[in-house]
Amino acid sequence: MEIESESFEKFSEKSKEEKASLDVNPLAEQESKIYKRARADLGVICEEFEDPRERLSEIMKKIEPFFQYIDKKILSNEKIEEIRNNLGSCSSVQDKEEFLNLAMKALKPAIDVRKAHADEFEEAQAKAMNEAGGFTEINRLLSYGKSGPIIHIHAPAGETVGKKLTLYREGMRKLAEIISDDPEVQKITATSLLVAQHPGLFAKAGFKIEEVAEDFKNEHFAGEEREIKMATINREFLQRFLKEK
Repeated sequence: MEIESESFEKFSEKSKEEKASLDVNPLAEQESKIYKRARADLGVICEEFEDPRERLSEIMKKIEPFFQYIDKKILSNEKIEEIRNNLGSCSSVQDKEEFLNLAMKALKPAIDVRKAHADEFEEAQAKAMNEAGGFTEINRLLSYGKSGPIIHIHAPAGETVGKKLTLYREGMRKLAEIISDDPEVQKITATSLLVAQHPGLFAKAGFKIEEVAEDFKNEHFAGEEREIKMATINREFLQRFLKEK
C-alpha cells in the first residue's frame, strides 16, 4: 500500500473454474495480478506490526484519505462506515493470515469500486496518495514534494487518464516555473516503477537514470516486486521547459 502502488483492487472468492480461466482471460489475469499486489501491500503491514491493533491503525491511516476523496455517490458514507466497522473486527485477530483474509474481505466494497468506476477510483486514489506522501498536485499526472534543495516528482497512477503526454509536458512546464522561483532547489528526482518502465521518456527530458539500492526499495516500496529506478536532473532542465511556454 505504498504511495505508488495499485491498492484496494478487486478481491473475490473464485471457483476452481474461474481460477482455471485466468490462463485464457486477460481481464481475469490482470485482476489476479492486481489482487496479488494489493494482498502483498497488506501483507507487508502484517509483517511489520505484531499487534493487530497497530496493523489496523496503519491500514486506516492509508485508506481514510481515499474515503475522503471518493465520490459518495459511488461509495456512500454508509458503506464506508460499514467497511470501518468490518475492519475494526480485525483488531483482536493475532494470526497474520487470518487478519489478512478478514481485512481484504472488509475492503471488498471499496475494491469493487475500481471495476465499475475505474476513473473515479483512480482519481481518489491519486489524491489520497498525494496527501499521504505530502505531495502537492500540479495536475492529474504530476505532483511534487520538496525537501531542502531537492524536489521529488511523484507520478500518481494514470491508467484511466487520456492525453498523458500533453499533461506531462504541461506539468513539467509548471514545475519548471515553480523551481525557477525557488533558488534553493538544486536537484530534481523521481523514483518509481514508471521510471523503470519508461526510462526513455525521462532520458529524453534530460534525466539521468540510476539503479535503486535494495535497502531503499525495501524501506519505501515494501512488497513491490516490479523494478524500481530513479531519475535525477539538476536545475538545467528548467531551460528546456521554460522555452516551451
